[in-house]
Amino acid sequence: MSDKPLTLVSLNVRGLKGGKDKPKKIKAWMASLQTPPQISLIQEHHIGKDDDPRFARGMEFWRGTLLWNEGIPLGRSQKTMAGTAILLDRATTPLIKEHGILVEGRVQFVTLLSPDNELLTIINVYAPQTSTGRALLWNSITQADFASDRIILGGDLNHTENTDLTNTLGSRRMNRREAAAWHRMTLRYGLADAWLLDSFHKQTEKEYTFDNGKSGRSSAISRIDKFLISQAIEERGGRIEA
Repeated sequence: MSDKPLTLVSLNVRGLKGGKDKPKKIKAWMASLQTPPQISLIQEHHIGKDDDPRFARGMEFWRGTLLWNEGIPLGRSQKTMAGTAILLDRATTPLIKEHGILVEGRVQFVTLLSPDNELLTIINVYAPQTSTGRALLWNSITQADFASDRIILGGDLNHTENTDLTNTLGSRRMNRREAAAWHRMTLRYGLADAWLLDSFHKQTEKEYTFDNGKSGRSSAISRIDKFLISQAIEERGGRIEA
């Protein structure tokens, strides 16, 4: 967007209804990073329209803007799950040109306009755990029209590709329907996994973002949290870590 690097982080918080402790821990973790993020993509906050709004207040810790995508009822219990949010710091907030929700509880976006009139669209995704559900999600994103061809898609994508680690859970492998939908989406927007690009330097040797904590044959690790970027951003390069 300009000569100044843009810093983003993606984080699955696994629920924010436990009080103020988790937002405080998230804030402390982000502040501990070498470069605190200007934009934070949050997934799975589990806060719905009928929940106490105080659950979300602790997330506005950069004195910027919190763009909210409420959680939705899921499963037989119909408990409020999923939900995404985009948190922008105070300096980045004035750059917001437009924002919206593509899929309730699952996908939202924000488009920024830099001082030199360059547009950038950032898409935050929390994908379903079933391949069929993810196929529908990728199709929904493919049908969207964004103001910019400079796109960053990030979040908890809940699936693995052939280029990812193979020791993973079966539900996270793509079936043919999802593979086709995924290919259409990435092809339309020219998206590539930043982790695999030579122009993005890895800051860590850790190659996975999910670990079920088990050992032996029941062990599963995979890289389900990702950033995909369009070609215009790829040419500028950057740094990435799991």
